[in-house]
Amino acid sequence: MKIIFFSFAGGSKYSFQKLTNKTNDIIVIENPGRGLRMNENLIIDIELLIEDLLEKVKNEIASCKDYIIYGHSMGALVGYLICQKIEELRLQKPLKLVVSGKKSPSAEREVKIAHLPDQEFWQEVIKLGGIPDELQNHPELINFYTPILKADFTVIENYKYKKKEKLTIPVDVFYGSEEAIEEEMLGWKDETTAEVTITKMEGNHFFIYNHVDFFINLFKKSFINHSEKQNFSNKNSI
Repeated sequence: MKIIFFSFAGGSKYSFQKLTNKTNDIIVIENPGRGLRMNENLIIDIELLIEDLLEKVKNEIASCKDYIIYGHSMGALVGYLICQKIEELRLQKPLKLVVSGKKSPSAEREVKIAHLPDQEFWQEVIKLGGIPDELQNHPELINFYTPILKADFTVIENYKYKKKEKLTIPVDVFYGSEEAIEEEMLGWKDETTAEVTITKMEGNHFFIYNHVDFFINLFKKSFINHSEKQNFSNKNSI
C-alpha cells in the first residue's frame, strides 16, 4: 500500500518529514525544480505539470495493490487533476482522494499574487503561515525560493476549471479553522459521485503539521477498512 503525496506551493519531499518519519508508506511526488528534481526546469503550465507528474504516479501504482492520493493546498488541486486523468485512462483507481487546505477546484481564486514584485509577493506568502523564521531572515534563501514559489503560484492562479465527468472515488476534505468556513468547501461535493466528508481542524493554512498523528491514523484506517470490506465481499461470494 502507498499514500501518494502532492505538495503545497514551494514544497518538496522534505516538507513532509513530520509525516514520512512516522511511516514508510508515504511517497512524495515532487514537482520539477525542487528537492531531488532541483536540476530540472520549473513548469508553470498546469497541463504540462500534470502530464509530468502522472508518469511518476503510473510508476508508483504499477508496483502496489492499493493506494491513496493526498494533496495539500496546490497539491490538493494536483491530486484532483491526477485522479481525473487516472479515471480517464482507466488506470487502477486510488481508494480515495484526501485533500486539505484547498477550496473546491471550481472556486475562483480571489487573490492573485504571482505577478507581484518579489518583496510584496513574500509578504503575501508569509501571511499564509508555515514559513520558518530562519528562511524569512536569510535573503539568500528567499532569493533561492522566490522563483520556485512564483512558478507554483502561477500554475495555481492560471488554472481554469473545466467541467468534466465526476470522479467515482471518495473524497475526504480537511480545512483549517483559521483559513476558511465550511460553506467555502462544499463545492467538493460536486466533484465525485462517491462519498465526500468535510472536516474542520484547528489551525491556519498549515494545520496539517499540528495533526500529524491524526492523518497517519486516517491513512492506516482507510487501508484497514478497505481490506475488511474486501474480505467480507469475498466470503459472501463463496
